Amino acid sequence: MTLHTNQPPWRYAIFQFFAGLTALFLILGLLTPQLGWFPQLVSVQIALDLSGSTYQNESKFFRSQGSIMQQEIDAVKAYVDKNASLPKPNLLSLSGFADKVVPITSNFSSNKDEIYQAIERVIQPSLAQQLGGGTNISLAVENGLSQLKTQNARCQQMLVITDGVFEIDTQKVSEASKNGVKLNFLVVGQPLTSKIDTWARKTGGIAFSASPSNISQLLAGQVFNRFNTSPLVPIFLGLAWISFMWMMLLPIDRFLEKYLRIRVDISGQIALFNAAFWTLATPALLLLAGLINPFHKC
Repeated sequence: MTLHTNQPPWRYAIFQFFAGLTALFLILGLLTPQLGWFPQLVSVQIALDLSGSTYQNESKFFRSQGSIMQQEIDAVKAYVDKNASLPKPNLLSLSGFADKVVPITSNFSSNKDEIYQAIERVIQPSLAQQLGGGTNISLAVENGLSQLKTQNARCQQMLVITDGVFEIDTQKVSEASKNGVKLNFLVVGQPLTSKIDTWARKTGGIAFSASPSNISQLLAGQVFNRFNTSPLVPIFLGLAWISFMWMMLLPIDRFLEKYLRIRVDISGQIALFNAAFWTLATPALLLLAGLINPFHKC
């Protein structure tokens, strides 16, 4: 394959063309999340565990400073604050759950003041009697899926924040996956089990383990960024890697021939095989990792 001249590889058009593509895709992949390019429309249903364990089962500690319940509420407010800065803010819906589920917001909204007011109006000590004392995650998920059915034109995320050890009806997980709803879990003060991680990954979501002190950091940081990173980012980075492999066609060929003393025809075939391999393997790896899904718009 090598062109037998004294010209270095970067003087050839094939190297220059793919070098330009590599730079273009790399810039798009790195700057898109930083500058908010190619934003997606997102609706998020957040289910807050307001069972007795989040305030030590004593009414005097309901929403007390430092309680898991108050940390959850502060985290949601941090998310709402950051959401308000987006050019196309998420539409948010909040619910609280224990044995039963109680809506906190009446609809999906991106209005910061409206969401704040709903939180302060609904999450009062009298709410404990309505919710009961258990932790019914399946019911919370069912409620979230029902609400998200009105958001078909947008990417649909559901986030469950809980401090409980729980099970979910696998039918609900399958229903979420079928409807394109990503289930995400933030488990506070409990180990993150393989089951929880599997439920999240099956729908394209993710599970986090948190301590009461870092719920806000996780929610306004990793969770927010995951919900609002353009799905084009992994595609851009994958294309950058493929372009880089084709850019290295001649340098690899020259290296094999000059330094490893491989025959010219064999070195060219190896270099070509390497580029072709990564052209096919990169999208396959992105699919297996769940970073792209041709069947979901998000």
